[in-house]
Amino acid sequence: MIYEFQSGFSGHIKGLLEHRAVMGRDTEGYKRLLKNFDQFCLKNHPQKNSLTQEIAFDWCNDGKGGAGTKRACVMRNMGRYLTFIGEEAYIMPQMFFPTQRNALPYMFTDDELKNFFDATDHYPRKRNPLLEYTIPVIFRLQYACGMRPQEVRKLRCLDFDFTQNTIYITEGKHNKDRQLAVSSEVMEMCKKYDKIANRFIPNRVHFFQSPSGEAYSNTWLLANFHKCWEMSGNSTEQGSAVPYDLRHNYASRKLMHWIDRGQDLNVYLPYLSVYMGHESFKATFYYIHLLPERLACTDFTNLDGILPEVRYEEHS
Repeated sequence: MIYEFQSGFSGHIKGLLEHRAVMGRDTEGYKRLLKNFDQFCLKNHPQKNSLTQEIAFDWCNDGKGGAGTKRACVMRNMGRYLTFIGEEAYIMPQMFFPTQRNALPYMFTDDELKNFFDATDHYPRKRNPLLEYTIPVIFRLQYACGMRPQEVRKLRCLDFDFTQNTIYITEGKHNKDRQLAVSSEVMEMCKKYDKIANRFIPNRVHFFQSPSGEAYSNTWLLANFHKCWEMSGNSTEQGSAVPYDLRHNYASRKLMHWIDRGQDLNVYLPYLSVYMGHESFKATFYYIHLLPERLACTDFTNLDGILPEVRYEEHS
């Protein structure tokens, strides 16, 4: 039986789990801990819906052994999530936790990319016959345009302009809308899919519309990505890849392409920043740190000495 959160924090708990699913992070472990937090608040803070230091410390101190540390991590991330969406919340200080570096994204080899997309082309037929067309297109479109997972799955039919070869993003991070110029080959792929999808779902709203009539969920996207990854036969020695890695690989390969062509990254990086919908130009510098060998062949890092360390934009 699926547990229904009932405390004053129920909406925030669901939002945090949704956010973690978008980022390809663990949700099962969090569900267990947040179920306990929800029940604790129902019993001890039934009228509260704002995360205070008192509530955070009460729940952490209620844990036995190493459970307290795990709970503190959950409370810190809960506080960070709530402040991110504009709510007042207490954030556990960083000094409570050992410093950890963000895990690097999974960087695909050419063969791994080919294997993955070959697997999407052979997605097994299921009860929903449109899936065998949806799976190859949704992941190719995300990779070709460097979209965030939530952006590609929430696309609407009216966001596509097949005359101008553009896609309008209205569900971007930080509420930043943007218009993407897309190659004619990618738009032709989308145009063919649109015709096929219209036969299955006339007058649909969402470009990738689920049988329920809504956009597909984060859980659906993640599960089908993993299914195709398993089918591809790709190695897992580097760790587990997630849909967000398609976006990272788009940016990294775009930079490598410019470097190989001798393009001036000072000129091109701002374009990449706008295209990917980064909140600030600094966020785009993250991808520079993934290409040390290629950058060693350029004078880009001689602008002001060593580039400053920047936080991984998607985890901010």
